[in-house]
Amino acid sequence: MTTRRQRHVSPEKNLTIAERLQRVDDERAHIEAFDRERELEAGQLTPRQRVELMVDEGSFLEIGAFAKSQHHEVAEETPADGVIVGYAEISGRRTVVIAEDPIALANSDAQVGKNKRNRMLSNAIYRRLPIVYLADGTTDEVPEFDLHAGVLLSRVAEQLPARDIAEREAPLVTVACGHCAGQNSALAVRSDLLVATDRAAFGAQEGSAESVADLVCDSDAEAIGAARRFLATLPAELGSALAPLGGASSEAALNLTDEDMHASPREQMDAIFDAGSITLLGPDDEHCAVGVGQVEGVPVAFALTGGPPRAALTTADMKRIARAASWSADYQIPFLSTQDTLGYDPVDAASGEFMFAAARAAESLRASHAAKITIITGWGHALGDFALGGMGTGFDFIWCWPSARPAMTESPGYLARDPESPPSEDPWEAADLGLVSEMITPADTRSWLVRALRLLGPGRALPAAHYDRGQQIHDMT
Repeated sequence: MTTRRQRHVSPEKNLTIAERLQRVDDERAHIEAFDRERELEAGQLTPRQRVELMVDEGSFLEIGAFAKSQHHEVAEETPADGVIVGYAEISGRRTVVIAEDPIALANSDAQVGKNKRNRMLSNAIYRRLPIVYLADGTTDEVPEFDLHAGVLLSRVAEQLPARDIAEREAPLVTVACGHCAGQNSALAVRSDLLVATDRAAFGAQEGSAESVADLVCDSDAEAIGAARRFLATLPAELGSALAPLGGASSEAALNLTDEDMHASPREQMDAIFDAGSITLLGPDDEHCAVGVGQVEGVPVAFALTGGPPRAALTTADMKRIARAASWSADYQIPFLSTQDTLGYDPVDAASGEFMFAAARAAESLRASHAAKITIITGWGHALGDFALGGMGTGFDFIWCWPSARPAMTESPGYLARDPESPPSEDPWEAADLGLVSEMITPADTRSWLVRALRLLGPGRALPAAHYDRGQQIHDMT
């Protein structure tokens, strides 16, 4: 951390009008210098650089930039009291932005900063605006203060009209760039998407980003880019139709000629989704890819499986699938799955975490009224895999490639199958029994999806609005 010289600011009552006008410029310069003059690690940005990268150029309108700690002895070292808040546009979408400054006493005092944060959270929920939370904290020790010496006393910040964060009707996205604990972590884990850098930590556990975040990135810029793509993908306004934008294209076509027509998740993504529209959850695995993207401008949550090598789904896979299914339910966006797996890992399938994630996925898919489509590309289940979908789980379309070998029993194979024993020989019996909606070729996959989404994709983007402001006696988190 860079050492700064202490500023001397004359009491405002002694300033002339000209001096007060000059002070406005001086305060802004001090805020910029405080943000700029610090030591950064490779891939790390300052709090205001993060905001600038996150929002559309020139769109950020800050609230409370001149705020400081209520404790005068440290006021000049706490610009914005460590919490940068305001309104902005992200990909043309009105958004509330909250960013933390870890070196402004790490929000140790909290009253002024907490006041600002609660106000912005309340406004975002009341106005049904998305929220971007750029979380960053520190474990450094901070000075102790006389609790009775502040201008604001202990519970003033909690007396503002507050809405529970669960009442929000627009996305909440967190980008964790440092230490995140207490109320900050409670807010972060309730996000629709939690992106973290490899420096992030949650609670008292160092190195916990991998186990908590949906996606871990190498740098602040990469994490912010993922958050921007995600927000640009979800429905933009309450009640807006999920109508195709037109003019979008994929990067490749699925013209598979090998005997088994194997298509990896990456090959499927490149051929199905609009170029540059995908936000992936977790690593780009060889056997399972989960995330959200766009097909001709229509947002689609997805879980794609395939090979080679064909593999069984694990607890980590199931957690990601449950997350994508929740987006379909919460924001009524279509859900797409492809099936080519060995089933479920027998060890993982017996664990509580796996069962809980599977239950979440099934509940979300049942709750979603958006279009639900599954394509059996290899080994799958025609009647209904509880995570990847089918006739028994309310999917609108069950399509098969000619290479498919779908099971047709009343319940899916929960445990991993023998790699040498496919569920069936071919898809024709399932088609004869009406268990398959249609047989399609790999090359036709995107065009069939576009047709289905045009028929079933448009719909309500978000739940009905509540106009009662209400008040809560508890904190926002």
